[in-house]
Amino acid sequence: MKKIISLVSILFSLQNYSFSQDQHIIDSLETQLKNHFTKKKESKIKSPSLYDSTAAYILIELSSAYWYSNPDKAQDYVEQCLTVSEQIGFKKGIGRAYYGMGIILNVNGDNLASLVYYEKALKIGEEVGDTNNIANSYHNIGMVYANQGNYPEALKNFFTSLKIYEETGNKRGLASAYNNIGNVYYYQRNYPEALKNNFASLKIREEIGDKRGSAVSYSSIGMVYYDQCNYPEALKNYYASLKIYEETGNRMNIAIANENIGLVYADQGNYPEALKNHFTSLKIMEEIGSKNHIAGSCKNIGLAKIKSHAAKEGKEWLLKGLLIAKEIEAIGTMRDSYEGLAEADSALGNFKGAYENHKLFMLYQDSIENTENTEKIVALQMNYDFSKKQDSLNAVQAKKDIVAQKELIKQKLLRNRFIGGTVIFLLLAGAVIIFFIERMQRNKKKQMEAVRARISRDLHDDMGSTLQSISVMSEIARMKSTSGSNQESLPFLEKIGSASRDMIDKMTDIVWAVSPQNDNFENILLHMRAFGGELLAGKDIALHFKSDSELNSIILSMEKRKSFFLVYKEALNNAYKYSSAKNVKVEISKTNHTLKLVVEDDGVGFNKNEDRLKTGGNGLKNMNTRAAELNGSFSITSEPGHGTTVILKVNLN
Repeated sequence: MKKIISLVSILFSLQNYSFSQDQHIIDSLETQLKNHFTKKKESKIKSPSLYDSTAAYILIELSSAYWYSNPDKAQDYVEQCLTVSEQIGFKKGIGRAYYGMGIILNVNGDNLASLVYYEKALKIGEEVGDTNNIANSYHNIGMVYANQGNYPEALKNFFTSLKIYEETGNKRGLASAYNNIGNVYYYQRNYPEALKNNFASLKIREEIGDKRGSAVSYSSIGMVYYDQCNYPEALKNYYASLKIYEETGNRMNIAIANENIGLVYADQGNYPEALKNHFTSLKIMEEIGSKNHIAGSCKNIGLAKIKSHAAKEGKEWLLKGLLIAKEIEAIGTMRDSYEGLAEADSALGNFKGAYENHKLFMLYQDSIENTENTEKIVALQMNYDFSKKQDSLNAVQAKKDIVAQKELIKQKLLRNRFIGGTVIFLLLAGAVIIFFIERMQRNKKKQMEAVRARISRDLHDDMGSTLQSISVMSEIARMKSTSGSNQESLPFLEKIGSASRDMIDKMTDIVWAVSPQNDNFENILLHMRAFGGELLAGKDIALHFKSDSELNSIILSMEKRKSFFLVYKEALNNAYKYSSAKNVKVEISKTNHTLKLVVEDDGVGFNKNEDRLKTGGNGLKNMNTRAAELNGSFSITSEPGHGTTVILKVNLN
């Protein structure tokens, strides 16, 4: 089994404002905050904008002090910072609060949500010229892409942050960027470049006395040596990092250092020491509540148990880690767990289970590597399984030969028959595998052609007419402008702008619908909530969004996902344009095999018989069409003065 990096967060380290988590600094900050509010109360300040910006800075520093040790406290302080900053219109504080929320989500393993907040922080940082927050946001966006395995995007963002750190003389940021660039090269197995950048990072950190940063660099260097099987150097650097983490009380990184030391001992065959370190790491991670790291620790314990000939116990640990990994969609951990389960089942004589788990391992491996390598590994694994089975039978046969020489000829005959049958079975199995591979490739090709056809149709239907109208209006505007009627050309220019924005909006919907990562219903809900909040905020309409926890298990196809979202979008657009509402309630639920969407507003309502065309007759027709595409039903109820309710029901069977 190949070497496995247990925890990615040790490689892709977070850049932050406050690197200290010492209790005396926390106490000092809390005292400053208390004195600040006391002084404000005594001074009876009525215009707090400038004054409370100080409170926002103290709150974000307090939050950062708890990022890795107590995420709940960190969340409490960052929410206070956001509230204060929003109340006084302090954009710089809002940006830094968003950045802090991104780090807390990242520490808890929610990469997708953390990326949203980093991008919000970056946008505000660019608006107000907060160079520090801009660089840090680019840095941590790169970290999220690196954790997802998107190394080109990761390097792009890391190098952007590196340039800003160099220009501003931020040596801490510079060291962190060098280290993470080195880690990307490490994952690409470019070890010389990895060590070059990691050592550059370590040199800067030692020069400025950044002990915690030095520990991160030691860990990254240890990873490279570990991958090169230079175990003495790997342990030397891991223990150097562990010593610093223990001195500074950084519990998460203490756990990570123990995890990686355990991996080295496991590779050396010292399983008692390996398990000792893995269990130390697991205990700390469970106290912190980091699901991503707990899953990794359980996986590594399971692998060490298997290697130490405790396959049954190892399988239990692997299943425990796999359950958590599935919950948080940790693809790498899921892949490695299935590989370990295949080995455990093989050791336990459960060859069918071994084969099934190996197929699942290959499924996830395929998303990381290429299909050609996957097919080769499947064939090798099958040969390995059958060869192992044959070796076992041969061993039994040898014992029988010793006990009863008279049965030698008979046993040889049976063995030869078995070998012949096995060869025939292997040939048949190979033929079946080739057949299924070819069929999968044909199906995949058909699916891709269907997707391309749908995208082409959407682009033609949604974009074609809009582009044609833009072309016509541009020519009219040109003619008006040439004839000296500039004022007459203005309405056409406004229509061109409106049509362009509408086309961009439709293009965004198509791109969102095509993206495979949005198959997960949790991402659909996140997109719906974000769209609704941004749209309705334009008219100060409050969005009340409610969804069942059971919805996360739903998987919708690209076509259904798009239709579902467009019904929701049309309903919200109608509420935004015509309802004059103060509140819009959105409720999404699942009952048995029915998905239900309810959009209700407290606006002016309308008479469907009299006002249907004025309130968007085409929109209502479109929603009915989308409902039919979803194999569902659509209804709308409204009357003047009593608001409007839109209900969509989708059969999930």
